[in-house]
Amino acid sequence: MTHYRAPQNKQQYKTAKPENLYGLETENRETFPFFPAFVHVTGKKVVVLGGGEVAAGKLRLLLRSQADITVIAPELCTDIATMVNTGAIRWEPAPFVDTMLNGAVMIFDAADDMQLTRRVKVAAKRRNILLNVVDKTEHCDFIVPAILDRAPVMVTISTGGCAPALARIIRQRLETTLPASMSQLASLARSARRRVAAHLPDNVARQRFWTRFFQNGLQDTHLSQSTPQDLDAALTRFVPQGSSATVPGGQILHADVAADNAFDLAHGIARAIETSDIIFHMPGIAPDILGLARRDATVIELESIGDDGNIDNDARERLKHQAAFFARQGSNITCLYRN
Repeated sequence: MTHYRAPQNKQQYKTAKPENLYGLETENRETFPFFPAFVHVTGKKVVVLGGGEVAAGKLRLLLRSQADITVIAPELCTDIATMVNTGAIRWEPAPFVDTMLNGAVMIFDAADDMQLTRRVKVAAKRRNILLNVVDKTEHCDFIVPAILDRAPVMVTISTGGCAPALARIIRQRLETTLPASMSQLASLARSARRRVAAHLPDNVARQRFWTRFFQNGLQDTHLSQSTPQDLDAALTRFVPQGSSATVPGGQILHADVAADNAFDLAHGIARAIETSDIIFHMPGIAPDILGLARRDATVIELESIGDDGNIDNDARERLKHQAAFFARQGSNITCLYRN
């Protein structure tokens, strides 16, 4: 998308330091030992060591992917034996040797055999293969988060391996807020991406369209009824046939914020922050509120005018004109004032 930077006028506002764009002071920010990422495994070899119930749990998850799965174990539990018999996975019953890992991109060690784990770690490191040792975070190159499955939407929650039970509780709570039919909406968008791109060649216009389409679709009254025809109708309404417009005007929200955390923030304000391209804010807005902003959003801290810590009416009026200018360019703008 086109990235707009608000012009810098030191008399009116200042740009937040890069390390503070999401409300996190560098010296207070806890770094994460495991980088969050999704690994592409389609058609690639993934190895699971162990034939018991723990290994079966990992295999059930892996079977949701398109990986080429091999399980290495002298014996198999009933569930894994069924997976082998149906051809879903391959089975190597022979004792483990290093060459069994050749060509793999990931390894799950669920054998609960520390002597075997030491051998596997050496072999994996020699081949630069990512290793997960179940329930032994200190031996892991990667960990598996708690997963909320709304395929093709996948929400993952991790505590860095320090509190798996907490991650599961968070996932369970999210289960009640994110309807299962969300998957239908995402599938609809996937099938229509090329059509929307052809209709809206401008990046900004496409982002505006998808934001509004999903916001409407995620309302309970619309979600279960979204169809390809609904998407076509939304696309027609967004840029009418015969119109030369490619970038519709953005939305502007001026909001007084009294909340000290994102949890207590009004839903409408939170949604505006999440979808904004540019966010102007007074000093004193809680860090986790600013943390709702997209990573590619421009976050600008307003200079305080006056002893009371507020900007005066003239400065607020100038800000309104500035916001209107960027909205005409197609950007969504949110201005947050401290109440």
